[in-house]
Amino acid sequence: MIVAVIGAGKIGEAVARVLAKSAKVSQVLVTKRNTATLRTPLPQKIHVSTDNAASAKRADVVIVAVKAADAKNVLDAISAQTRGKIVISFMAAISLSRLKRRLPRAKVVRAMTNMAAMVGEAATAYSPGPNLAEEDMETVRFLLGRLGESVELPESQLDAVTALSGSGPAYIAILIDALVTAGLKVGLPRDTAFRLATQTLVGTAKLLRETGMGTTELRDAVTTPAGTTIAGIYELEKGSFRTSVINAVEAATQAAERVAKKFEAEH
Repeated sequence: MIVAVIGAGKIGEAVARVLAKSAKVSQVLVTKRNTATLRTPLPQKIHVSTDNAASAKRADVVIVAVKAADAKNVLDAISAQTRGKIVISFMAAISLSRLKRRLPRAKVVRAMTNMAAMVGEAATAYSPGPNLAEEDMETVRFLLGRLGESVELPESQLDAVTALSGSGPAYIAILIDALVTAGLKVGLPRDTAFRLATQTLVGTAKLLRETGMGTTELRDAVTTPAGTTIAGIYELEKGSFRTSVINAVEAATQAAERVAKKFEAEH
């Protein structure tokens, strides 16, 4: 399978590098206006150019990861080359209906992933267009599965996904930074605090996912009467930690909705 990744920004390059590791992917054709900014070395399977149309023509599957502002020019350039092909769009604010209008002969899928695709641990949600066969969906699930965990959702929920898991790495980075700073305050060296904070996050997520334990159950298992954990939880609750997280995701969802509506109105 030959995959073209149109637009090798942070997400596009991450997707290309992960897909290049798959035995089922023979080549990854990457396009970028300024190819000199790509990280080196590149895997042997990755071939770089500035020609979107030529890359789309050679590919079996096309992934579009350009900015929404560049969507019209890019989609128009590859439209004639995507007939009967699966096109997966990682472009924010570009609806399935708009993709279908620009790529009328393609089998379009709209998706949202995050920066953890760089290490194959992304959370990706996707919404397929109406004309994909089961064989096509197997290909979509396979490719998105190389990036990490993937889930099919109605398109109406993708703005919420953008806010929760798309922006999520930024929220988690702030939490880790706060834990590291707290570690410094109580006397831990920075590198030790960082290792402990990141591993605690990874371990907790793995524990919840692999055991099926609920978040409340885990919290109660760690919390003992008059102990250290409840003292810390009290301070988090006093600072409205959960409310702040909820408000952040809600605000980001509303921002994503506004951007999509503004883009539709202007284009």
